[in-house]
Amino acid sequence: MNRQNLMILIVDLVLIIIFIGGFGWGIGTVKRYQVEPNTSRTETNTDSLYSESRFEKTLKKFKRLDLMVRLGPVKDAKTFNYTPDEFNVKYSSHPIVPGLKATKTLNAETGEVEVCTTMTPQGVTVAGDYLLTTAYDHDGFHNSVMYIQDLKTGKLLNTVVLNGRPHVGGTYDAKNDNIWICGRRNNAAEVFAIKLKTALTYNVDKKAKAVAYSQRAQLGNISRASFVTYYENALFVGFFNPTGKGNIQRYPLNDKGQVVGKSLTSSISNQFDVLTQSVLHQDILSKIQGMAFYGDYTILSQSYGGGNSTLYIFKTDPKKTIFRASDAIDTFDMPSHLEQISTHDGRMYMMFESAAYAYRHRSTNQLDRVLSMNLEGFVQLVLKEEK
Repeated sequence: MNRQNLMILIVDLVLIIIFIGGFGWGIGTVKRYQVEPNTSRTETNTDSLYSESRFEKTLKKFKRLDLMVRLGPVKDAKTFNYTPDEFNVKYSSHPIVPGLKATKTLNAETGEVEVCTTMTPQGVTVAGDYLLTTAYDHDGFHNSVMYIQDLKTGKLLNTVVLNGRPHVGGTYDAKNDNIWICGRRNNAAEVFAIKLKTALTYNVDKKAKAVAYSQRAQLGNISRASFVTYYENALFVGFFNPTGKGNIQRYPLNDKGQVVGKSLTSSISNQFDVLTQSVLHQDILSKIQGMAFYGDYTILSQSYGGGNSTLYIFKTDPKKTIFRASDAIDTFDMPSHLEQISTHDGRMYMMFESAAYAYRHRSTNQLDRVLSMNLEGFVQLVLKEEK
């Protein structure tokens, strides 16, 4: 081998090492294999990784986000003037993401109850009086989980173990009392449903089994279910693509809250299981992690790696077949590793994975809280800045 070829080989090896080690992919097909840190904990942790002062300092790096996070209810969003007394939401009111240090779950191979220290949070949604968040084991040894917290106090009420190791995400259909979560079965994308009552009463210590699903739907037209959002009696399921355009598929629900499709089970089965095809395809930007609706607006969250994340705000258009960055009304800079987003009662809830064990050592702005922002003020701020 001559000197020139040797130099080319060395450069290629260095670039490969940097590329593999330097990015957080945010998808289950690419991971850094590492040994889970040991812990003496036996239950899911609820204490924070970082201090409240550090949390506040991180938010203040993002001025517009900090304003909307602290903005409380306003009587008239069109006329309020951002006076100091309107910014009355305390930093301490944002709930701590549970399970970042330790999560009680099941060993995916043996089925034994174990504690996992490498859970990576993904989804967030509100179900009545409860805040629901989901996480997967970055190292792939343990089942994915859903945490249930009291929405007002942030108190952890239950850790629900899911079947297998789905990359999760999650949304809630209040009309039919269904929690919907992304999954994968037989190398195909799927979503599955859990009744809220079932999740609340689940106890992993009693049977050492995953929670029972009430519905499963194998999804046509999409290669992987990365995130899911319930809106107007349909599920909007998104495909995350780190290098090119992603897409969103709309799957309608019937009057019983069931995904419309061809049955895959016998009439005696107590689980509704279907193969479904989408009725709407929308191309989206690359690296989209979540989708939410509010009034006349559609909001997309975008992140990839350790750089800043972005919120895109679009006018909602049912006939829209593609979301282009140039069509956005506005964009918001956000801390790194923003994942799924959801809306409830005038606020948008946001989940970040930057405090997960796999990413905390290389993230620039670690967040171990679930953020929520005032959407009325958010939209009006966008509109005022556009004038």
